[in-house]
Amino acid sequence: MWVLQALLFLLLIDGMKSTKDSQFALDEYYQEASEIYEKANKIHLENGLATGKIGALDVSERILNKKIDASLLEEYLEMKISGGLKEQNEMLELFEKAKESETSEQLKDDVENGFNMMDGFSDLGKKISEFNIDSVDDYFKRLDRRLFNEFFVSVVEFPLERLHGTYSIIFESVSPFQDGTLSDTNKTIVWKNIDLLRKISKASHRIPEVMKQQGFNDDSQSFDSFERTRDVTEKLNAMMNEVKNMEGIDSKLLKVEKEMEALEELKEGNVVNEIKNRFQNLTKSSDFLTNFRTTTVFHGEYGGIQSISPLLQKIKSFSSKMRLFEFRTSTSSKKWSTLENHFQHTNIQSGSLTEKFSNFRDCVQNFDFQMSFPIEFLADFNEKLTEIRLVDSDIQNYTKRLEELANTTDNLLTLTEQRYPDSAQVDGDLLSLFREYLSEHAWLQDVDILMMMLRKIRDLLKELNFDDVRKGFEGILEKMDKPKQFLECYSNLETTGSDIKELLVLPGKVWNFDPKVLESTVEVVGMFKEAYKMVEEIKEWKVATNPEIKNFPLNGEDVKAVSDGINVLETIRNVQHGLEMMKTLDVENSGINDSWDLLDSSLSQFIEILSSQKIWNSSNVSFPTNLPIDTIKTFIEDEYQENQRNDILNFLKEIQILKTDFPEYPNKLEKMNEAIEKMKEWEGEKMNPVKTMIDCYEMECNASLKLPETSN
Repeated sequence: MWVLQALLFLLLIDGMKSTKDSQFALDEYYQEASEIYEKANKIHLENGLATGKIGALDVSERILNKKIDASLLEEYLEMKISGGLKEQNEMLELFEKAKESETSEQLKDDVENGFNMMDGFSDLGKKISEFNIDSVDDYFKRLDRRLFNEFFVSVVEFPLERLHGTYSIIFESVSPFQDGTLSDTNKTIVWKNIDLLRKISKASHRIPEVMKQQGFNDDSQSFDSFERTRDVTEKLNAMMNEVKNMEGIDSKLLKVEKEMEALEELKEGNVVNEIKNRFQNLTKSSDFLTNFRTTTVFHGEYGGIQSISPLLQKIKSFSSKMRLFEFRTSTSSKKWSTLENHFQHTNIQSGSLTEKFSNFRDCVQNFDFQMSFPIEFLADFNEKLTEIRLVDSDIQNYTKRLEELANTTDNLLTLTEQRYPDSAQVDGDLLSLFREYLSEHAWLQDVDILMMMLRKIRDLLKELNFDDVRKGFEGILEKMDKPKQFLECYSNLETTGSDIKELLVLPGKVWNFDPKVLESTVEVVGMFKEAYKMVEEIKEWKVATNPEIKNFPLNGEDVKAVSDGINVLETIRNVQHGLEMMKTLDVENSGINDSWDLLDSSLSQFIEILSSQKIWNSSNVSFPTNLPIDTIKTFIEDEYQENQRNDILNFLKEIQILKTDFPEYPNKLEKMNEAIEKMKEWEGEKMNPVKTMIDCYEMECNASLKLPETSN
């Protein structure tokens, strides 16, 4: 038993020694290959730069990990920026012009108030056009006719007396009778009143006719024309009192026109679109400046090449400068965006911006703002005319009563003549009809009131001075043409104060931006020029020839072969180290002992074989098949919950990668071996150069031969 245990112990010690040896061999091979690769790669890069196979720009792109295409900046090379860009200068010129012509808020308020004031007179122009002095003259003539003479008095007064007398006779003949049966005598008395109705009818028709002939008809329409004329005159006078405040507005309108001219130039020109296009082009070109990032050891594989340290410094300076440019361009771009947004949301109205102001200026330019229309003459006239209108209204009412009397009397007369052709037919109904008639027209008992009103209106009319009023209106009519033209001129503008307000606030909105933002476009173009120049300087840089790397035997494929081989060794080392970690795990009684042992033994044997063959000659080595990777993976995923669970799963992935890729590994290792042998042979020749013999017989020698001295 003791012998068996000792044997197992010796085998364990020997297995551990074998594993350590193979691990040492792999690490040693890996380290040696890495050092050779680093040295070979640097010499290859330096040689490529010296021979022109690799350009300085290629080195920059590799270090900065970005394609450097300076053609994006070529369009800016010929730009003259010392005096500013074209669209920048145009906008600044317009901006300065706008500021020079900028009007005050008070001036804008005065202009707006002028338009609003004119809006308030919109109905006055129509009323002026309806102004008709003829209708007023006609009204005055009608009033003048009421200054009647005594003949008119007699013509009216006599029928009035007849009406009063006839009414009284009928009243006296009807009043004594009571309701009931009338005697024949009484019937005759009542029946005779029918003839009296004929007299009342004639008189009631006659008086209104005479009144109308004398001008006492319904003249409300004529009076309305007078009132309209008076109203127009009063409003016209009120307008002139208001528009006096507009005197001098033509100069204010001219200043506003100047302010609008800058807006029209901006609207009609193309400078805004040019600026937008410039912003877009600069923003697009600024992509060249982005993402130039370097690490702490930014030069990477080029760091150990002493001869290209000046180039590395240029690249570092270039990267630093591009980061600065990127920041400054980004800051400018944000300002551009604000300005673009400003122009995007600032709409300038279509059509002429100055026309409304210039046309209104034409309206006011020659207008006499001191013109006035005195209407003091109407004060006393209106007072008396109002009183006349009241009396005249009473007369009209009385005349209507007479017309109604004529109508009622005619109707009653027709009825009684038909129903009562003789006195024998008279009955109590006729008596009732007369009583009702008398009651309805009881006002005939006091007809003198009409004469009193006629005399009163005549006295009032005598106090009126028609000539003065007529002359006053005629004077107004003569001067009315100018304000009429003024109002028509404004009406033809077809605008309102609210429209003008929108125009007046427009300059403040449009020019509300900082023009200094445009200066950054020049700065950015300058940065593009500098960036292009730096790229050209890098492209033109050349490395000095290093005689020590003359006849370097490795080309780019050889160097890549060494790199690929190192990656193979790295993968194998990862599996080997993972296997060592796996050996420390306890998987007894887990159900995968056999699978675990098979994986362990197969991989250990595989790695040992590789190490024993020095790896360089591994073309005959095959990766072990039928490895229970899936079985172990399922167990670890489903049941194993220890801390190293994820490490084991990662290790199993590494095995799968090695298994999948291993068919290509021997060939890669073989190519790496060939390249390394070339490298070693070249280095050996450098350390032990072959000395060539010089035959002084065939060519001159620098050394001179000293002949031995002759003896005596």
